[in-house]
Parts: sequence; C-alpha cells; structure tokens
Amino acid sequence: MTLLSLSGLVLGFNLLTFGNGPTMIPLLQRRLVEDTGTLTLDQFLYAFAIGRATPGQANLYVASIGYMTHGLLGAAAMMVAIQLPGYLVLPLVRSYQRFGDNRAVAGFIRGLTAASVGIVLGAAYEIGRDTLTSGVAWTTFAVTLGLILVLRWNALGAIVAAGLFGCALKFAFG
Repeated sequence: MTLLSLSGLVLGFNLLTFGNGPTMIPLLQRRLVEDTGTLTLDQFLYAFAIGRATPGQANLYVASIGYMTHGLLGAAAMMVAIQLPGYLVLPLVRSYQRFGDNRAVAGFIRGLTAASVGIVLGAAYEIGRDTLTSGVAWTTFAVTLGLILVLRWNALGAIVAAGLFGCALKFAFG
C-alpha cells in the first residue's frame, strides 16, 4: 500500500469514526491485515500496543503503522491524517453547542456512541479469536481483564503487569 493510499485510508476512517481511535481498529485491521496483507496481525497488534503504552491520544497507534510501512515519513503522514479531522470538525462542535439540547441531535449522538461500542466489541471478538489460541494467551487476557475491571487498574499498568506475567508464564511453561 502506498503512503498516499494509506494516508487517505486513515483520514477517511478517522473522519468516519469522528476521531475515535479505538473505533478505527476493526476498520484498519480488516483493510490492512485481511484485505491487503500490508501488515500481519502480530504487526498490527504490536502497533496498537505501542500506541496504547505511549502517552497521548488514543489513536497514536496509527503512527506506528505508518512507521512500520513507510518509516518516519509514514509516521508523520499518519499524524497529519489523525490530526486534520479534528480541525475540520470544529464547525460541527460549534453547531453541537447551539443544537445539543435538541432531542434529535442528542439521539443521533447516542446512536453514534452505541455504534462505536458495537464496532469496538466486534473488533475485540475478531482479534481475540485470532490471537487467544493458547492457555498462556487466555490466562494473560484474563489477568488483564481482572486488573482493569476488578482491581480498577489503569490500562497501561494492567498491560505492563499482564504482559510481564504472560512472559513469565511462557518462559515457565513454554
């Protein structure tokens, strides 16, 4: 995939999802991994993990994808593709401030939010189906989920702790 087509893809998906980084995951995963083979699933998940572990916005993982495919220029182009829609949507924010109390507008926003949650859950299912293929992977997943949902750890701490736990399990049990 050329840098121009990757930039257009990310820009389009970012506009479509209103800048919601996690909502872009299934769209990018399907296009870059399944449809074009630009990245392997492991590369895609690695880019996502780097983006989540790095301070900054939720869709920072796209810079990792750009770097993996086109080097520093790719990373820079992806950051432009991620930032540009935020500036293009500013007039919509002004309109929302004016019409946000309107029932139709509020209902539309609730619908967008529900659709985003559905897309994220669908992506989680597809990625989980492809990656949770061993006892170590399932155990690491369960530990991460427990740390976040039960113990209320922040996502970064849970990812680091569960990742280290998974490495220890893999080392101990092969």
